[in-house]
Amino acid sequence: MFFVIAFSVYTIGNVYLFVRGWQSLEIIERQRVWFAAIFWIVALLFIVSQVLFRSVSGKLSEVLFIIGSLWIAVMLYGFLMLLVIDILRIIGLASNIKPDFIYRNYPLTKAVIFGTVCLVISAILAVGYGNAHRPRATGIKIAIDKQAGQIASPQLRVVMVSDIHLGRIAGRKSLARIVDAINEHNPDIVMLAGDVFDGAPEPVIEDDMGIEFARLKTKYGVYMVCGNHEYIGERSNSNAKRIIFDYLDSRGVKLLLDTVVLIDGSFYVAGRKDRMGGARKSITNLLQGIDSRLPIIILDHQPYNLEEAERAGVDLQLSGHTHHGQMWPLNHITRKIYEQDWGFLQKGKSNFYISCGAGTWGPPVRTAGYSEIVVIDMVFNQIKSY
Repeated sequence: MFFVIAFSVYTIGNVYLFVRGWQSLEIIERQRVWFAAIFWIVALLFIVSQVLFRSVSGKLSEVLFIIGSLWIAVMLYGFLMLLVIDILRIIGLASNIKPDFIYRNYPLTKAVIFGTVCLVISAILAVGYGNAHRPRATGIKIAIDKQAGQIASPQLRVVMVSDIHLGRIAGRKSLARIVDAINEHNPDIVMLAGDVFDGAPEPVIEDDMGIEFARLKTKYGVYMVCGNHEYIGERSNSNAKRIIFDYLDSRGVKLLLDTVVLIDGSFYVAGRKDRMGGARKSITNLLQGIDSRLPIIILDHQPYNLEEAERAGVDLQLSGHTHHGQMWPLNHITRKIYEQDWGFLQKGKSNFYISCGAGTWGPPVRTAGYSEIVVIDMVFNQIKSY
C-alpha cells in the first residue's frame, strides 16, 4: 500500500509539473520537445535507479542515482510553487483582476515565471544540500535518579547518530565527516540507532566505508540496532541482512537484536529488533531478569509506543527514523504521525531523544532539521559498587 500511494503521488506530481512547464514554454513552441525529453528522462531516473542500479557498481550508476534522487526535491518544491501560482491566478481571474504587466505579453510572462521557479528551486537545493552535509551537535543533559555501578565519574557521555544511510549517495566521505564530529565530543559510548545502511550492502562493502568506524574513540565501544533499511537490501539479495551484520561486526560495531548487555557492571544497553524485522520481544520481556537499580538505555529505531518504554522503567530511549520530515513541509506530517518526531521528550521518569538523522534518504537535501549528532550527558545521583 505504501508503494502504491508513493508511486501515485510521484506520478501525479510529475504529470502536473510537466503540463505546467509545457504550457509555460509556449514562447519557444518548436523547442518544447527538448523540454519534454529531458523532463521525462530525469523524472524516470529515480524509479529506474531504484530498480536497476541499486546493486550495480560504477560511477555512472552512482551519478544517475543521485540525479534521480534530487528530482524528488525538484518535484516537491516545483509542485508547491506552481500550485501557489495557480491558486493566485484562479483567484485573480475569478475577481476579474488582470494586471496589464502580466497579460500584455502572456507567453513571455509564463516563460519568466517558469525561469524564476527554476532559479528558486536551484537555490533551495543548494542550501538544502549544504545543510545535509554539515554535521551539527545537539547537546542535552539528563539527570538519572539511579546509582551508576562501577563508573568512575557520575557522568556518562553518550553520542548517538541515526539514519546515516550509507550507499550510493552517502559514501565514505560523508561517514568520515560524521566520525570526526563524534570524536570531537569525546564520547564514552557511541550508539547507532538504525539505518546505517541505505539498503543493498554492495556499495558500502566495495568501498569499505565501514573502516571509518574504526576511528571512533570511545571507552565502551560502538553499539547499533537495525533500522528498516537494513532489511530493504533483501529485496535484491536474500543474504543482504547477514552480509550487513557480519560486515559491521568486522568493523567493530556491536549489533543488538533483542539483546541486552551490561557494560562495566554499571549500566545496561538494550537493542530492539526493528518493526520491519518481524516478531520481536516486548520491552518488558527484553529487560526481564536485569538489575533495574542500574541505568537502562534502549535503542529502538522507530519511535512508536513510547509509553511501553516508560512502563518498563527505561531511563533513556534513543530513536531515529523520522528524519523530521527531512524537507519542509513534510515535517508537519511527521509531527502528526509520531508523538515526538524530533528532539527530547520526558514521560514520567523515562527520557527519550528522537534524532532527525545524520544522513538523508532520497534527495541529499535537508530543509527541515539538519545533519544531527546527539551528545547526551547522563548524570547519576551517586556512585556505588554492587
